[in-house]
Amino acid sequence: MYQHFCPSMDSNPNSNKYKKSTIKFARAYIPRQPYIGMFPLNQALKKGTLFPNLYVPYPIKSME
Repeated sequence: MYQHFCPSMDSNPNSNKYKKSTIKFARAYIPRQPYIGMFPLNQALKKGTLFPNLYVPYPIKSME
């Protein structure tokens, strides 16, 4: 019944397409950010960030 059964990856016909080095992976781009200091911890917890240059609050909309 299982005369030709071989559980190794080499017997998988689809495994060859992943061995090529032409696959390009994604790259993360993280711009440099200046270190300008830190909020006091109680303020940082309220604002959601420790660093002042990352704090950008949502604009307040009027309810009119």
